[in-house]
Amino acid sequence: MAEPLETDPSLLAVVLDVNARAWLSSPLALEDALQQIIIFLNAYLALKQENRLVVLAATKGECRCLYPVDRMRAASLPNIQVYEQFRMADASLLSGVQSMLDGAESEAADINRGVEEKQSLISRALSMALCHIHKASEASKTYKVWSRILVLSAADDSPREYIALMNSIFAAQKLSVLIDICKVFGQDSVFLQQAADITGGNYLKVSTTNKDSLLQTLMFSCLADHFTRDILYLPNNELIDFRTTCFCHRKVVDIGFVCSVCLSIFCKMAPVCSTCHTKFSFKIVRQDSAAQQNDGLQNGTNGAVKPATNALSTLLLSPGHSA
Repeated sequence: MAEPLETDPSLLAVVLDVNARAWLSSPLALEDALQQIIIFLNAYLALKQENRLVVLAATKGECRCLYPVDRMRAASLPNIQVYEQFRMADASLLSGVQSMLDGAESEAADINRGVEEKQSLISRALSMALCHIHKASEASKTYKVWSRILVLSAADDSPREYIALMNSIFAAQKLSVLIDICKVFGQDSVFLQQAADITGGNYLKVSTTNKDSLLQTLMFSCLADHFTRDILYLPNNELIDFRTTCFCHRKVVDIGFVCSVCLSIFCKMAPVCSTCHTKFSFKIVRQDSAAQQNDGLQNGTNGAVKPATNALSTLLLSPGHSA
């Protein structure tokens, strides 16, 4: 694999979690957070003329690409007296987020009813970001574009999105795309921690003591490209929660049952895998009691009787026909 060079262009896909219900419990207002994010995006565009930017936003019921925009939409953006590339990114971000927030209440009632109020469609946004990255990679055959994804998360984990989210994570790993996670507030995200660890990115928790902590975290930890990261000492992921969700009830589980064919995970035992429809045969192996073990040893049949570890039965699950 080629090593990144200082002159190589980079592509940054930013996924913004703009769930209004989740931001209500944040010590940092969404409007203030957007202003700090805009400063970070302008700094990224100013680093190198060849840098490319993609901005996506996700709520409970919608995922939308805010930047880049087509010519017709660009003509309708407000005229701000700033650098043209900054104006396009800043205006499209602010107007797009406001449009999504205005329509969130009416659309969320009909779309994705299984998603709770403080959850967002992060997996869908990651899929769209990977599509933009793949399109940019195919268009640039003569030079390498180093791509990465930055997720600014505010909502809770959505167990129903676990499968789609993991598919996006492994697709990013195959494309050598780093996924950086910036958890603005709230509890740590189990799934996004795994995304950063699998793809080689960073999982960052923003401090809530200072209202400018978000900008400081973005500028010092998320602005560096692939080449610069090799010479910087960035925060590492010390504690990663590798728990998963079951495929039957979409609950986070510590211990579960795994299908030996498709590796689906279930919180309860089932005779048929709901994913690949494999039927399992159940074979009950009962452990001998301690009394039978002693009798076998006294009769000279050493090794014929296995020592008992407990009085419970062990249930083996294997593919085949159900008993």
